[in-house]
Amino acid sequence: MRKELIEQIEHIPTLPESIGTIERIYSDKESSVADMAKAIEGDPAMAANILKLANSPLYGLSREVTNIQQAVSLLGKDTVRNFAIHIAATSTVPVDVSPYGISAVEYSKRVELVSALLNRWLSKAERSLLGSVGLAAFLSDIGQVVISHYLQNSGQRDIFSKILKEGGSEEAEMQVCGSRSSDVAATLFHKWHFSSDLVHLVRFATSPEDAADEETAKGARFLNVAKTLVGADGKIEDENIKRAYTLVEEYGFDEEHFESSLNAVLNL
Repeated sequence: MRKELIEQIEHIPTLPESIGTIERIYSDKESSVADMAKAIEGDPAMAANILKLANSPLYGLSREVTNIQQAVSLLGKDTVRNFAIHIAATSTVPVDVSPYGISAVEYSKRVELVSALLNRWLSKAERSLLGSVGLAAFLSDIGQVVISHYLQNSGQRDIFSKILKEGGSEEAEMQVCGSRSSDVAATLFHKWHFSSDLVHLVRFATSPEDAADEETAKGARFLNVAKTLVGADGKIEDENIKRAYTLVEEYGFDEEHFESSLNAVLNL
């Protein structure tokens, strides 16, 4: 990783204090729905954005959520905590991925679709992974955002764009930045004091076979399927669906669980 990119990551602000409070409550097995709601309500802007996400058709709630306690009760602590960290992260590192030829709207759409699919799928197939994989779904592409800011600041956007067209995003990242976006994201998460489990999960999201332990590999497989399904522009194309089903079969996942979650998202 280029020294200048490392220095840029070091200068990214820490997440707001409210996230530390939310994380402490989330980790406390004795904490209640009311405790989580109170922590979130202490940050009115975050609370408003969480309600907006909770009421998105992507999450399939049958009635409108009007307060944070309802959101936590209906969606669960895992999902609402992931919402909070996602909102805080994108506020701390504003989304601009234009060097990749992707608009901020397309980036956000992809992140939200990947997250919504995994939220439904893991709720059926592996609920214990909802906290880790669900959070990784929101944050795993943030390395592209960090790289985009680096390219703009260092004047290397045009060089990156040329390599991107000729050899793809990973080739462009390695040549210009000396690192893949997944490694950049993992470095940022280490700075933000996220767990080593999340750091490893994001690092191996596109190569689960390289993960050092089975728990990380399992989470990375779920994440890889979802990220394969949804294109960089936030669209789900037939070719991507075929590739995702191939991975579902290769990883030995229950096809019915995946199919029902996919259909729910496609029918929105």
